[in-house]
Amino acid sequence: MNPAPRHFGKVLVIDDDPAMRPTCRAILTREGWDVVLADDGQAGVDQVRAARGDLDCVVSDVNMPGLDGFGLLRAVREVDDELPVVLMTGDPKLDGAIEAIEHGAVNYLAKPFAAERLAAAVARAARSHGVTRMRRRARAFTGSPEHAAEHLELERRFTTALAARWLVFQPIVRAGSSARYAYEALIRTGEVSLQRPDLLIGVAERLGRVHELGRAVRRSAADALAILPPDVHLFVNLHPLELGDEELFTDANPLVEHAHRVVLELTERAQLETISETPRRVARLRELGFRLAIDDLGAGYAGLGSLAAIEPEAVKLDMGLVRDISHSATRRRIVAAMAALCRELGSQVVAEGVETAEERAFLTGHVDLLQGYLFGRPERLLPSAGAA
Repeated sequence: MNPAPRHFGKVLVIDDDPAMRPTCRAILTREGWDVVLADDGQAGVDQVRAARGDLDCVVSDVNMPGLDGFGLLRAVREVDDELPVVLMTGDPKLDGAIEAIEHGAVNYLAKPFAAERLAAAVARAARSHGVTRMRRRARAFTGSPEHAAEHLELERRFTTALAARWLVFQPIVRAGSSARYAYEALIRTGEVSLQRPDLLIGVAERLGRVHELGRAVRRSAADALAILPPDVHLFVNLHPLELGDEELFTDANPLVEHAHRVVLELTERAQLETISETPRRVARLRELGFRLAIDDLGAGYAGLGSLAAIEPEAVKLDMGLVRDISHSATRRRIVAAMAALCRELGSQVVAEGVETAEERAFLTGHVDLLQGYLFGRPERLLPSAGAA
């Protein structure tokens, strides 16, 4: 198996637990990050100061002696008000999550967590730090023969990934009847070093090839619509940077002829603020017949701002809120309140990550659509146009 791309960025991990630090480092190093460690909050702040802007993300425990995670957040903001911070805690509480978000944490992970959850949180957080900075670092890598070779290797892998791509499709059903309403199209690739979608997207950002990736996805999605039943819709992920691709708004976009059946799902919403004339571009998409959705409402700080900026026709609740909702009164209150707000604003509400009948039973009274393994895993094959 090919190793993960090197020079994906630099991450600082802060934790007073001597077992947790190397565990996080091993997980993130496998993903291609350069990882540095600190064993308490003050040492972490010192590392941030010494880095002089050379960090892409900070991962910190909350409960540490001396300067805890919330104090660290405040101190980091004084040094670098854009550096994303992911907090980890073994004692997750709603008031702690609220405090974390108020101080600018982009994610709040409850221990223990799966390696994939940490990797995905860091990848998303680092990308929210700014594509411009990532590209600047990528250009800096080409200053030496060693780094130039690594940059070329990253380009090669990305090109291979595009050529070896395919889409899988996960069903979205109506909450009341479980009748099929739509599919979400999700990209996959045979390039083993970029099989994680967040890695593939991150490399596209770093190389300045997001438009190329988006065009490839739209071509494959248009092919799928030709065999989908005519009353079934398709959710297609749209990176905010694609709003700067003029081809998106012309007949060269193969989805335009199917626009009335397509919901463009805006991902990586923290980057919306980097796109000029976002409202005008979103309006152009609606003029073509597309509907807009935002994903992962309830994850990080970008969600409510997106509701106001995009006024989406559909909203997806973060699966972290949905998971085990039948056993959490706090999650039930949050989801009920968020779903009521979205419906009041005129948005369909989709609950992602539904895996049990108990979760479905509660959510059916609050949301419009359901998505998750309970109704089907992402699969490559789709039913023919004549299928029910």
